Amino acid sequence: MAEALVLRHVSAGYGETVVLEDINLVLAQGESLGVIGRNGVGKTTLLATVMGHTTLHQGEVWLGGARLDRLPTFRRARGGIGWVPQEREIFPSLTVRENLTIGARPGHWTQERVFDLFPNLGARLSNMGNQLSGGEQQMLSIARALLTNPSVLLMDEPTEGLAPVIVEALAAVLSRLRGAGALSIVLVEQNSRVALAFPRGPSSWTRGASSTTANRPRSAPTPNDSQRSSASRKGSWRSMRRRSHRRATPGPAIS
Repeated sequence: MAEALVLRHVSAGYGETVVLEDINLVLAQGESLGVIGRNGVGKTTLLATVMGHTTLHQGEVWLGGARLDRLPTFRRARGGIGWVPQEREIFPSLTVRENLTIGARPGHWTQERVFDLFPNLGARLSNMGNQLSGGEQQMLSIARALLTNPSVLLMDEPTEGLAPVIVEALAAVLSRLRGAGALSIVLVEQNSRVALAFPRGPSSWTRGASSTTANRPRSAPTPNDSQRSSASRKGSWRSMRRRSHRRATPGPAIS
């Protein structure tokens, strides 16, 4: 199966502060990965690193066979990464329709399909972004990302701060997205019930999965598989937290 997203020995953070250290991750086309952990262990930083919002101290990020870590954020988005940020970041001064069309690109996901997922949005097309409830804003953020027709969708705690009934509705949407053809998804969540129910198959976890290959069936390990398994045992989100204030080893930075 083709690889959609690959991180190889990635160390990244903010300025000289290292938050992620020696991360290895392989996500195949159409696979889903749930990432769970406490506050401050680097979950959001993982997604931000893929999007190019952090300082990359070492390592490589690949999307569908193309190297991303030297590209600016807008070219990563054009290359096929969709991002649903933790803060939603919709445009409050634009209507729902304008929010949806501003970054839309042709492909599988159309307005009709996202309205099938989120009927409320179809009924509020003329409303401004700041006139929506928190749950509706989250729906809009997900719908906007889908309309860019990404190959990999990154979702950062989409259920945070929402009422239980909205969480249930979003969980149902996530289940539908999980089966949406070739779309690969990385879901960061603190809601353990949502996160652990999300992946289609077992993921390799080490106290929160500092290094993992998502849901990949295999008959026998290859040398690369053994290396990834070894890397998984070496690291953990907990160890990242302990070392989060350690300064990066001097060396050439990749930006």
